[in-house]
Amino acid sequence: MNTILYKMNHKKITATITLPGMLMEELVQYAKKKKISRDEVIEIATKKLLEKEIKNDLRRTFTLAANDKELPEMTEWGLKDYVEQLKKLDNKL
Repeated sequence: MNTILYKMNHKKITATITLPGMLMEELVQYAKKKKISRDEVIEIATKKLLEKEIKNDLRRTFTLAANDKELPEMTEWGLKDYVEQLKKLDNKL
């Protein structure tokens, strides 16, 4: 069970969280070992989790795009249309 309460500060947000006892013990030991605060451990872990999620989402999206048989044709059509639009703009100027 995780409980998070937020209190806004100018640059930081104060959060009260509830973690399982073993996880908190591991967090405290890790912080001591690395000589950083518990806050920093949580910040680093959160950033890494979010980065991992973003990378997974991008990988999934690019895989779908790579397997899309119509994408090259659509891209080619789009580029031709773009060039035509540029030509029309040049003619107006």
